[in-house]
Amino acid sequence: MLTLAPSLRHLLCISALYLLASAAQAQWLPGPDFNGARFQHTATPLPGGGVLVAGGDDGTGALATTLRHNGGTGQWTAAAPLPQPRLGHTGTLLRNGTVLIAGGTSAAGTPLRSAATYDPVDDAFTTAPDLAVARRHHTATVLRDGRVLIVGGRGGAGQAALRSAEIYDPASRTWSSADQMPGQGARHHTATLLQDGRVLVVAGMDNGEIATANASIYDPAANTWTPAAALPLAERRMFHTATLLPDGRVYVAGGEQEDGTVFNGPTWLYDPTTNSWTAAASIGQRTRHSATLQADGRVLLGGGRASAGVLVASSAFFNPADGTVAPGGNLIPAREWHTATLLPTGQVLTVGGRGTGGSLTSPQIFTPTAAISTVPTAPRTATAEFTATVLADGSVLVAGGSFYGGGHALPMRYRPTTDDWVSAGTPSVAFRRHQTQTLLNDGRVLMAGGAGNTEAHASAEVFDPVANTWSATLPMAQARLMHTATQLPGGSVLVVGGTAQINGAPLAHAEIYHPVVGLWLAAAPLPQPRSSHTATLMPDGRVMVVGGSAGGNHVASTTFYNPATNTWTNGPSLNQARGRHTATLLPGGRVLVAGGWNSNSTQILTSAEIYDPSSGAWNSVSTMAEARSNSTATLLPDGRVMMVGGWGGFSEVRRIEVFDPVLSRWSIVQTLAQGRNGHEALLLADGRVLLVGGYAPGAGNPDQPLLIDIQPTARPRPLITNNFTLQDPGAPLQLIGIRFTGDGEAASGGTQQAASNLPQVRLQRMEGGSAVWLDALLSNDNGYTSRPLPTNLLPGLYQARVFSNAIGSTAYTFELRAMTAAPGAPTGVTATPGSAQVTIAWQHPAGGATPASYTVTAQPGGASCTVLHPATSCTVTGLTNGRAYTFTVTANAQGGSSSAPPTAGVTPRAGAAPGPGDVHPVPTLSLWGLLSLALVMSVAGLRRRAEN
Repeated sequence: MLTLAPSLRHLLCISALYLLASAAQAQWLPGPDFNGARFQHTATPLPGGGVLVAGGDDGTGALATTLRHNGGTGQWTAAAPLPQPRLGHTGTLLRNGTVLIAGGTSAAGTPLRSAATYDPVDDAFTTAPDLAVARRHHTATVLRDGRVLIVGGRGGAGQAALRSAEIYDPASRTWSSADQMPGQGARHHTATLLQDGRVLVVAGMDNGEIATANASIYDPAANTWTPAAALPLAERRMFHTATLLPDGRVYVAGGEQEDGTVFNGPTWLYDPTTNSWTAAASIGQRTRHSATLQADGRVLLGGGRASAGVLVASSAFFNPADGTVAPGGNLIPAREWHTATLLPTGQVLTVGGRGTGGSLTSPQIFTPTAAISTVPTAPRTATAEFTATVLADGSVLVAGGSFYGGGHALPMRYRPTTDDWVSAGTPSVAFRRHQTQTLLNDGRVLMAGGAGNTEAHASAEVFDPVANTWSATLPMAQARLMHTATQLPGGSVLVVGGTAQINGAPLAHAEIYHPVVGLWLAAAPLPQPRSSHTATLMPDGRVMVVGGSAGGNHVASTTFYNPATNTWTNGPSLNQARGRHTATLLPGGRVLVAGGWNSNSTQILTSAEIYDPSSGAWNSVSTMAEARSNSTATLLPDGRVMMVGGWGGFSEVRRIEVFDPVLSRWSIVQTLAQGRNGHEALLLADGRVLLVGGYAPGAGNPDQPLLIDIQPTARPRPLITNNFTLQDPGAPLQLIGIRFTGDGEAASGGTQQAASNLPQVRLQRMEGGSAVWLDALLSNDNGYTSRPLPTNLLPGLYQARVFSNAIGSTAYTFELRAMTAAPGAPTGVTATPGSAQVTIAWQHPAGGATPASYTVTAQPGGASCTVLHPATSCTVTGLTNGRAYTFTVTANAQGGSSSAPPTAGVTPRAGAAPGPGDVHPVPTLSLWGLLSLALVMSVAGLRRRAEN
């Protein structure tokens, strides 16, 4: 490895730390709108990353309508209606993933006893037993054991404030009485789950219609209430907010007295360890507002009203670290009685409310200022034109490429846990560039093709991370570089296009590598030759090839490869022809394509567009601030896309941009001290992105890799402690660890504030493909069990992350096995006799699992041949001329085998023309035997990796 002088290395490290100021600012922006204006509704975060909005008042009375916000796309859809219209109710996420709707006011204006639970998987409400007392404007708090404490509210004779409390048990779906709260009851109060499991209730209006300064604490273990220190200065209030802070204190802000006078004094911090209050900075006049704990520990206060009914548009940040308040931008329009929900991205979704003209739709999304950090890692001798892959153990394999000024690099592995680089063995081909690297399901890595100094390679080899060694596998049929390699659902790898020599003509040739047996088989050729294209594995298992060079010009065409049928189908054209662009699969199955060169390579593009599989069309989105080609686009754990570097036309790009698929918007989040292109950017298990290698302006290759953290936090992250395992499709995913419920409260202050401290879990396939949020079956601080995993998830290596209070955990890696269903039987079997052989042809099964292979067996004698799917013919040799045989075609898959009925007798004869000879059977051991043996060995290898 080349070594830089210590002074130069130090200079590069320091320069990487000094970054220009970000242009991104915290701001409120309009989100996708919905039909159904409302206020006094509930908005409850769902385990699947979305939000359920239920009931409320549209200005004419209580509503039964509900809406669901899609966390991946930001779109709204109508959900199942409430069993009964209501407003002023509570909506509480339970540990089993359902939502408890309780109480409220009916369309007739009377308090309700009724309750129901909503199942987001079935999109259905189920009636729950009635509350003991009809109530509205109460609070609902999830206790540490998963039960729900309902406190106070307005109801009963004269609809006075209530002292009563009751507890809902989701396990038995029953209500039980709790001890009555002290004093004269409360409504429009706050109830906050403390870190020790007790519940702090603060102020509210009592049954004398007077706002109070009282506070009390409920102990669920003893089922008793204890008076707590009252608010200082006898500051009576209701419609205030109370927010649990990461340090265990409770922040109480805003509110009003019973005559509508809005409080304008200091805010207050309650310390449960000393039962005392401390004053903090004033937020001005603000009541009926929202308060949301941010991932960085600050509290975002939004909207509300001031004295004389004047609505507030502003928002403010309270910083508990120093007790200060800072402006946070304006909601448009001003509003009160709205909801504010923290999303896994760290953004805040504000829904509805009442404005000057009445009830509102106009959702607003608050995006905090990016707190991105960029730090140097251990140096590595710089290369470009290389490939890099995140391995199952979390390390990163970097292989191939060239040094600035000539020479080639040996493979290296970066270990994030120790921040160092170690040798990764010696490949059989000394110098490759513009090759591909593909992570296989068994944890190995396939490196294929590329070029040396002048020649293209057809060779391929496999890296074993356990042995840290390379081994040659069979070469491709076509030497190539600038191609793509995409792992298919069954674990094989589709290699498409490229060029056969440096600056050569694009190829239409495609072939598939089958890692279990180490074979390459021809695939149907591309409809149009291309190189410098992208290939994206879609959630339905097809591969979408987009753009690229078709010889002289870049193209706008797209085409889909279906591995089940070995066919290509042309798709809709891009709005802009492009090559050397990026393509990123977004949550929900959409594909973001950005940047690249235009059709005749005269302009580098800022444009971007999204393919929507539901409409089958490309839609333009906002343009990037920077034109760039040869950049990297990294899907972040929260679903956003980070674009780094690239060639901008005159120099390497320095500014980092992030695409938000919910807002369909790009934002500049950081500026690097040194731009680069032809680099790699890889998402690590801890959520950071490793930026390594490439070209830099006037400096050759940067040898200082960088770690980019898009969500740095001083707060402890959730931690998953599972060991590597195999996961069956359709079975629940079980995670164990710590801090799954984080330090956020299980219910917030007012009726509208449905905060949640329950974990949300997201899966992302490591080698492309599906990224989904899971629905919960059960969760607590140390464990999580999902509902059965969707059966349409593609098999392969996945990473799971727990999000709690918008803070993501380190990834847990597991392998999702293929469906174990048997394939259907082959159809349309035909036989063509030859001399001492018979060629059998068939059609693929009409149903069942996709076969991995087909076996043809002759009787009598048992002679056979086996071919890999998608082949549909096979020649049985070694037969006796003049003897009649029957032939049985069997389709094989992991879940079993199915056979077509035997053919009628067929007789080979001397002098007959042989059948097709382009499909070669595997000798000796049957192919399915090889597949089964190799599968067992690969599973054992994965388990050995987990044990090591």
